[in-house]
Amino acid sequence: MDQPDQLIQLERQPEFERATALGSLASVLRLIGSGAGGPILMALGAGPLRTQQLTDRLSHLSPRSAYRHIGNLREHGLIARQEEPGVPTRVVLSLTDPLGRDLCRLLRSFVDSTMGNLPRRGNGAEPWEALAVLGDFWELGLIDELSEGTRSVIEMARTCHPMTYHQVNRRAGLFATYGLAMSFNANGNGKCYELSDEGRRCMGLIAGIGRWRQRHLLENGSPGLAVEEMATVLRATLPLVRLPEYGGRCIDLEVSGTADENGYRATRSLRGQIDRDGTIRCEHRSRTSADGSAAATINTWFGVLLDGNRGRVKVGGDLPLVDSCLTQLYDGLWGHG
Repeated sequence: MDQPDQLIQLERQPEFERATALGSLASVLRLIGSGAGGPILMALGAGPLRTQQLTDRLSHLSPRSAYRHIGNLREHGLIARQEEPGVPTRVVLSLTDPLGRDLCRLLRSFVDSTMGNLPRRGNGAEPWEALAVLGDFWELGLIDELSEGTRSVIEMARTCHPMTYHQVNRRAGLFATYGLAMSFNANGNGKCYELSDEGRRCMGLIAGIGRWRQRHLLENGSPGLAVEEMATVLRATLPLVRLPEYGGRCIDLEVSGTADENGYRATRSLRGQIDRDGTIRCEHRSRTSADGSAAATINTWFGVLLDGNRGRVKVGGDLPLVDSCLTQLYDGLWGHG
């Protein structure tokens, strides 16, 4: 299976560029999904291993390739190397704490909730490569496009400058191959795509990496996701919610950033229209009042999506409607429903 054209080869970058690359959400996904990043972190999550023990578990890689990926993760500060005395000297590898351990915990939750539902490749291994493709799509803004609804390749290519139609078409096909989107032919528009449920559940991983970056990599209180990015996560996740008892009603969700020195606070709102069967269609917010509303900062939305913590959300209108929606946002991402 071909990999996306723009997969970044982190191990070839100068050291000062690597720190910047690891601070990019898309590049974290590529680091995990390209080669053996994810399997190495998961293997060390159970405890330290000698180098030989670890390479033995990476049966799909040659020892030389495995050593390269191990070195790459060490350079990014995710795993540590320790030499034990003896003849010969034994090298023991472990996850760094908290950087490597926190990322491994997030990956373990994602594997348990979502990755097992993605198509497996020929060797039967977990489809880690899908995360590299996810990072490519996120960086290109195509997740944002699909969070708005079904899109044709032509429509995606128009908003994905300077990529050509054929480049977008190839990536979209790869995205669907990994189970992150569904494709179908539409009369007059060619092939169209929409996010699959598994693709929507990947927003839990996006949010998790965003908060992980914020806690460990970013400085000066920089948010792990921008306001628009968190709005994309919510818009992509909302169709996982099912509220048949509230058919015909609507709910507004609002994301706000931190105030700048002038007191300005960026906000982004979206509306969820609940159909009769309980499914939710995302629409742009209108001037008419909604039946319920939930407004929160980026950090508070992290708590809702990653911990099921709704205590700091500012709610209005029909409180049971809002509480059911927020509960299902969390449950839908992590398979608790």
